[in-house]
Amino acid sequence: MPLMVDVGGKSIVIIGGGNVAERRVSLFLKQAAYITVVSPEVAPSLRSMADAGQIYWRKKCFDVKDIQHAFIIVAATNNEALNQTICQSASPYTLVNNASDAKGGTLHIPAHFQQGKLSISVSTNGASPMLTSKIKNDLKSQYDEQYGDYVDFLYEMRQFMKQTSFIKQEQRKILQSLLSDEYLDKDRQKEISNWLKRKTGRNDSHERFS
Repeated sequence: MPLMVDVGGKSIVIIGGGNVAERRVSLFLKQAAYITVVSPEVAPSLRSMADAGQIYWRKKCFDVKDIQHAFIIVAATNNEALNQTICQSASPYTLVNNASDAKGGTLHIPAHFQQGKLSISVSTNGASPMLTSKIKNDLKSQYDEQYGDYVDFLYEMRQFMKQTSFIKQEQRKILQSLLSDEYLDKDRQKEISNWLKRKTGRNDSHERFS
């Protein structure tokens, strides 16, 4: 089932040092996780991250001890048998992602992009990574950077409405109206925001919204 997990400050152990490991590292770094990479060799970018102190690199082959205290384990080597061994060695209480076999672990990492507070993930459960990528790119074009600001606006309006004396039905009606595409425009956002402030400022927020 899809879940959103806060991995900030959590221990993430990634076994492997190639392109897949690099992508996983980049993903978890954005979430302020504590990342350890286990691999005899790593891609130049991972080496640079290790030199900069962004990640910890254990320059060695995998050992079960490497994953004893991990919150999430990522098996990202180019050896499918080793990836399977890593997954089988993990504690049943640890989340495990097998990068070479979506069904081989307990955690599947979907394609994902973020625009501010808006977070969208896409998955075909490993059936077609190419289709997953296509759908993700289609959605990214549709929900572009302006949606980051738009979601911030919706959040601010929702918090503002909680402080007004509008009845619940009216609050819902107003918030529903803000889902119109016209409110992607910042000028329209400002207009409705000022309208609501005038309403509450005159203590007539009980009037019906039209």
